[in-house]
Parts: sequence; structure tokens; C-alpha cells
Amino acid sequence: MAASAAAAGIATSVERRPSFDFYGGKGGAGKTTCAAAAALRLAESGHGVLIVSTDPAHSLGDALGDALGLSLGAEPAPVAVRRGRLWAAELDARAALARWLGIHRADLEILAERGTYLDRGDVHRLLDLTLPGADELIGLLELLRLAAAVDCERVVVDTAPTGHTLRLLAMPGEMRRFAAVLDRLQGRHRAVAETFGGAQSRDASEGLITEIEAQGKELADLLRDPGRTAFHWVLLPEALSVAETRDGVRALEEAGIAVSEMIVNRVTPPPPSSTPCGPCDARRWAEGKALLELKEPRAGRVVRFVPEQERKPRGLAALRRIRPSPPPLSQLPPHPRRERGDRQRQKKKLDGFDFAALPRLVFFGGKGGVGKTTCAIAAALRLAALRPEERVLLLSTDPAHSLGDGLKMELGDDERSIPGAPDGLRVRELDAARTFAAWRARHPDDPGEGLAEWRDLLDLAPPGLDELAAVSALVDAVAAYDRVIVDTAPTGHTLRLLEAPAAMLDWVQALLSLMLKYREVARLGPLSSELVEMSRGLRHLGELLHDPAQAGFVVVTRAAELPRRESLRLLAALGRLAIAVPAVIVDAIDANAPPGCPRCDRLARAQEREIGRLRAATKPCAIIVAPAEIPPPRGVRALKAWGRTWEARSA
Repeated sequence: MAASAAAAGIATSVERRPSFDFYGGKGGAGKTTCAAAAALRLAESGHGVLIVSTDPAHSLGDALGDALGLSLGAEPAPVAVRRGRLWAAELDARAALARWLGIHRADLEILAERGTYLDRGDVHRLLDLTLPGADELIGLLELLRLAAAVDCERVVVDTAPTGHTLRLLAMPGEMRRFAAVLDRLQGRHRAVAETFGGAQSRDASEGLITEIEAQGKELADLLRDPGRTAFHWVLLPEALSVAETRDGVRALEEAGIAVSEMIVNRVTPPPPSSTPCGPCDARRWAEGKALLELKEPRAGRVVRFVPEQERKPRGLAALRRIRPSPPPLSQLPPHPRRERGDRQRQKKKLDGFDFAALPRLVFFGGKGGVGKTTCAIAAALRLAALRPEERVLLLSTDPAHSLGDGLKMELGDDERSIPGAPDGLRVRELDAARTFAAWRARHPDDPGEGLAEWRDLLDLAPPGLDELAAVSALVDAVAAYDRVIVDTAPTGHTLRLLEAPAAMLDWVQALLSLMLKYREVARLGPLSSELVEMSRGLRHLGELLHDPAQAGFVVVTRAAELPRRESLRLLAALGRLAIAVPAVIVDAIDANAPPGCPRCDRLARAQEREIGRLRAATKPCAIIVAPAEIPPPRGVRALKAWGRTWEARSA
């Protein structure tokens, strides 16, 4: 087993047994910055530290800065620090999976061939297919391999946003489930072999089952060992971020993973002068009110705060200034008075962009924390009001849903009306696990019909349930509704969703061809009929995605350097996928601050510079500017009013 693991390039143990610090939380909360700053502090205190980003939309290289002359890749690169040793890498899970499969492919083919009636060519074809989520199965093992490669003491992990971090941390269980499926396949072979030839000796393929089971257990034990693993939750002092924090921390603790620290990032500091500033005071009051919603931390958990930086931290010098400290607020500041003219100053006329002309399927996406959800809700409300005769669905495909928090109502995996919204608008937060379980329940095991073997083959499919269920929901939605507005997961996983229809179509068509080949052995009936319908729906969805009259992607961003950089990478990826981008929304612009506050003046000038850079890089897309609201808008009435303040800057 040890030899096999070494051959796979995956360490089941390392001499130093490094400890792990995971930084997770809602997208856009500043996980990358906080993780990079922590790794730098640890290294310069004399330790050997590896920092790894597991987010498909990496921004670790941006945070460390171009001044290093550092181009991060999948293998650890040294970072020049004052003291100690620091390496950085941006994990390439697909390459890691390909490496693992390349070594274990022969054993997997043997197990699948022995446990089903498929021949070697059939199994080979299935293993050549890829589906979303397959790469995550290997992510934690890749962290161990990278740690062993540099022989470090500490590993700092910059994770993907909440929903997909929880899926990554569930991978030890998925590995053990995968091993159990392989064992069932091998069990059928053992039963036949013992019937006709007596007891069988163990071979390399059985060793693979044992290895995967052992690695799954080792990783599960590691994640639940507080002596080796710490989880640091990063959040913003905003209502939606606090709500997601409560849900995410509860999910981690239910899985036996303790959260040792909460870092509240981007807290508005006291005013730089004695001159009062209405927006600064309002922001500090709203932040304090939101943080009151956090429950008292349990024993052993610390809460630290990081003040808002006027410039986004980038480069080692800026990261050294990021030092979480004890909470600065003991009570709410006085409620700021809002001048009567403030709302009037915010009203804009959205000329130059016709929301009613948006295609029938529109994705709202971008870097985590930029305001995708509030923008998607406001746009859906506006579109439903402009087209009252149409049926419109607002659908969340983000595993860490926040549509309900944004609308201030309870939502679930069913289509619901929204009190106060146009009658034709419905909303749904997709529950991927429930959708997949319902599909499985329609096809129970029936060995007499040959379904047990097919169920095992389906269980060998990759575990990307979020993307698979989302694609299935999209297929159904575009057939049932005139318009579909999609509130997506952050960038990396949204791109996987957009790639999923083609990959799923390949998988479904491969299964259908095998069913046809073995129709005399397994009479599949409803399952094969459902797969035929799924194939048609996937083909239609794929065609629709590439038709700009039918589908488009509205990129949501902020007027800051790191969000702009990620947005430009997203736009390039959408171009490669041939998906149209009708507009870019620049959210949370502080355009109405009164004169006299140096901090607000500097922020406004910096935002205008970033908008200019976006406009130059995104022609001919429309640029829509959405003003900052303090506190951020929640509920139908507030979101309707906020949507009316948007301004089209260019077309």
C-alpha cells in the first residue's frame, strides 16, 4: 500500500506531519488576503509554511503581487521572505486527478470489468469521460502531496467559498463511499470465482480498495484533529455574511470540524478627522448592528477584527499590515441621521440599457461577495414588472444560498411566490442532494432487471452533485418558464456549471449506447427512457447557451483591483465558451458621499479610476453602476427601490 501511494505521488504520511490552517467563508469576505497574511506571519516567525489556494478561480497570485516576479502554478514556488521559508501554489485539481487516474487506471478497469458485464473497451470509454466534481475527490490528497514535496511544518489553505469548501471537506466520506462501490464490484467477482474455482488471493486491484479506504479514514481523522487542523472563518460585518456564517459554522461543527477563529474583515475604522461623515457613521452603525446577530462564541473560539484598507492589500508589504486584533466595538455607535435629500441624490434614470431586452436565460455571476445575489434579485423584480405577462423564475444554484436572506423570507427547493413581487415571478433555492436523491429513488435496485450493476456504475460517476443537479434544474426551468434568472456560485464553480451540459451529454450518451449494447442482459425500461429525455434537454440547453438571443451572462463586480482582475479573467473564459455578456454591473459605488471626508473622497476617486479601466477592457458591454446602500438592501421593497437607482454608464 505504501509503495502504491508513493507511486501515485500522494503521501499517506509525512515525517513532519504538518498542521493545517483552513481559511474559509462567504465569497469576497477576504479569505485569500487573510490566509496570505497569516502564512507570511507564520513564515517570518521562523516556520516552513506552504500556502495553497483550492479555489478554481484563484486569486492568491494577485494577493501576493506582481512585484515578486512570481507566477503561481500547481507546484509550490518559493516566496522570498525576511525570515523562515514560504512556498505558494494554486492547486490544479484536474491535473491531480489525471495523475491519480493515470497510475490507478488499470486497477479501476479490472474492478469495473469484473463487477459488471461490461468489457474492457466499455470501461475504458467510461473512464475517459469527465464530469464536474471529479477533481475535488482528489483535492485533499493533493494538499498532502504538496506538503510532502516541500517538507513544511504548516499548510495554510485558501479555500473556495462556503458551499464548495463544505464539499471539499466532505471528500473523505466520498472516498470511503467510492471504496465501498469498488468493493461491491469486487465482491461479485469473488462470489463467482469462489463458486467455480475456490478461494481467491488478493491482487493489486483489491489493494487499491484498501488504500482508498485508508486514505479516506486518514483524511477524516486529520480534519477532526484539533491538534493538527484549525479552521478560520472569514466574514464581513454585513447581514448576509453573518447569516451565511451561522449556517456554515453549524455545518462544520455538525461534521466534527471545529472553527477555532472568526475573522471579521473590512471593518470601517473611526473617521480620520473630527469632522463627522454621514456615510462613514452609517456604515459603522450598520456593521455593529449586523454583528449583534452573531451568537456568543463558544469556549476556545476567538473573534478578531481587520479594519478596512483604503487600498486593497496586494504584495508582501501590504500583507504585513494585516493583523487581526480584538473587537474594536463594544457597543453600537449612535444611529446616524439621514438627511432628507440623501435618497433623492441617489435616484438615477437607467438610460441606455433595456432590461426587457435581456435574453430568456440570464446568469448573474462573478467573484464572491461582489453582490451577485442582490443584483440578481433586483434585476428579476425589474424584469418581472416590465413583462407582467411572462412567467419568470429566479433560481439560486449556489450551494451556500442567500436568496432567502436577501428577500427576507424562507425559501427551499420548490418554486414559491414572493410577497410584494409581481405575480409572474417565482423563486427557488436548489437543493442538489435532494434533487439527486429524488432521482435515485425513482430507480431502486432491482437485481432481476440488471439494475444493480448500473447503479454501481452511476455511483462511480464523479460527485459534482451541485453542478449536475443545477444543469438538470436549468433544463426543466427553460422548458417551463418564459425567463430564468440564475444567481450563481462564485466564479470558478460557475464556469464548471457552464461546462457541465456538454460533459453530461457525453456521459448520458455513453450510458445509452451501453444500454443498447447490453439490452438483452438488462431490461432498463424507465431509466433508459429518462436518459433519452435528459439527452434531448442537455442538447437543447447547450444550443441555448451559445445563442446570444437566448442566453447571456451579466458579470457583477466591484470597483477595486482584485475583483476587476478576476472579472476580466471571467470575461475571457466566457468568451472561450462562446457565451454572450450583455452587461457588467459595478456594485456598491460610493457616489453620494458629501464633501469633506478625506477617506470617502479618496475612495470615490479610486472607484472612478477602476470603472474607467473596466469600461476600456469590456467594450462593447454596457457598464451599469449600482450605488452603495448602508445597510445593503434586503427585502422586496428595498431591492425594488435600489434597482431604480442604477445608472448605465456606457453601451
